[in-house]
Amino acid sequence: MHFLTWDTGIVAALVLLLLYSLVIQKHKALSVLLSMYVAYVVASTWGDQVVDFFLGSRTLPGGVWVKANLAPYEVRVGLFVLATIVLASFVKIGARRAKYGTLEVVAYSVLTIALGALFILFFMDPTSRALAVSHSRLLPLVIMFKQWILGLPVVAMVLFGIYGSEE
Repeated sequence: MHFLTWDTGIVAALVLLLLYSLVIQKHKALSVLLSMYVAYVVASTWGDQVVDFFLGSRTLPGGVWVKANLAPYEVRVGLFVLATIVLASFVKIGARRAKYGTLEVVAYSVLTIALGALFILFFMDPTSRALAVSHSRLLPLVIMFKQWILGLPVVAMVLFGIYGSEE
């Protein structure tokens, strides 16, 4: 039996983000969510240039190049994850609001993980995407509800911004 599947990865990421967000009493789930949107734009915009660099067909000034045995999907996902981590590390949200409701943190965490899984699927070629979806119980739901997953985080930010707990 295989333990490293898409489903276990998604559940593990959700548990880690929930624990991290609830334990430190900060709203890191929201900063990761916002960073993920920006990181997707970064990876989509500059992904081809970074892929070309890692395949050895593009050089930096001074003739620096890298020839790596990486698939374009891996490079784009790596750029997406790296950009998300860097952005989330420096985004400061909630300077005036120190305490967040548990429901709010859970909602942001679930939406963040669903959005991340969807963005990673977007970077895959259709054949790999179909294979991943066929071997998972959660990814078909992500594909089925992709429009909701793209829009609900924005709705949640607006609703929690209006009705969220104030200090």
